Amino acid sequence: MTADDLAELRAAARGRDWSALQTALARLFFQMDFYAALELAVTRLHDFLPVFERHHPEATWPRRLLVSVVAYGRAPDALPPEASQTYTSPGAANFLSGLFDLLRCLEQRTPLENRLRFAASAVSNALLAGLAADWYDQHPDAWAEQQARGDDPDPETGGTVRQRIYARFWLDAITAERDTAAWLALADAIERKLSA
Repeated sequence: MTADDLAELRAAARGRDWSALQTALARLFFQMDFYAALELAVTRLHDFLPVFERHHPEATWPRRLLVSVVAYGRAPDALPPEASQTYTSPGAANFLSGLFDLLRCLEQRTPLENRLRFAASAVSNALLAGLAADWYDQHPDAWAEQQARGDDPDPETGGTVRQRIYARFWLDAITAERDTAAWLALADAIERKLSA
């Protein structure tokens, strides 16, 4: 089953099928030691942390939370008040969603399968945060337009400005390459952990 799930993860990565990716990732996490899956989630979130801190240097609480998770292997009793603030920068929303998923996966009273699903979601959010930050760094005009007029109707597409910009981001050839490469690297990391 592990080989099939790894093959499915790699096939979904090449096809950029995020629904299949998340399903295959969760199934692989079910076959791993909980702390090995947790490590993969923490690592991906930690990889994005410098990007978040560059845009929000005053926000030190995500780093403190990650350090606490690594040091104690559990979620803190309460989130800091700053966690309820809005952080507007490319990838920040996905990064924070991933961080909160990570904390949910540490809740002891939650069934193990659900905890591992939260770990898989944390990984997915971290990878998406990186893709968004990379693309918007190269297209600051798109970020500015999205922030100023995101919910406005877009006469070009009939949708909103945000939807047009998101489609441009998602269909970008470099984004596609980075997306596939990130998931394939994750599959390799999982394979190493499963064969260790």
